[in-house]
Amino acid sequence: MFSIKEIANAISNSSDKNEKIRLQALLLVKERVSPEKVAEDFSVNRSTVYRWLKRAEEDVSLNLKCKSGRGRKSNLTSEQLSELEIALSMPIPTEDGYSRGWQTKDAIQFVNENFGVLYSASRMRQIIKDFGFTKITCRPRSKRRNAELTSEFIAEIQKKNYESQSYICNP
Repeated sequence: MFSIKEIANAISNSSDKNEKIRLQALLLVKERVSPEKVAEDFSVNRSTVYRWLKRAEEDVSLNLKCKSGRGRKSNLTSEQLSELEIALSMPIPTEDGYSRGWQTKDAIQFVNENFGVLYSASRMRQIIKDFGFTKITCRPRSKRRNAELTSEFIAEIQKKNYESQSYICNP
């Protein structure tokens, strides 16, 4: 079996939160806490703790990550997922000639219209996160913001920008 130091190193090196929980349970058992008490502390069944212990004994690398293939399978094919990823990487043009980023509701609508699959907002956010995209939000305006001073400042900046570009003359 593994030493306490090896288990502690595995906990610090792991990036999977479920694996960390399993390793912490293993560490507690190694420190002579009963599996029943560990199961109670981690809110799992006692047999689950014994299964984690057995799995750690069998696996030489102390790998207690979730096994792949668990959970519900995707309603989209890999081709559809790659098409969605490409679409999400392109900005959405707006009516005023600018473009904006995707929102969760835009992605849900895109998948529904193009593939006939309806996802919940939380599931779509998970798919977007799995692609490696991050959520970007605007900073909120301060409640103490003075609208008059702000508009004066913007006008002054625009005036300076206009004056600095005045060297371009059309004959």
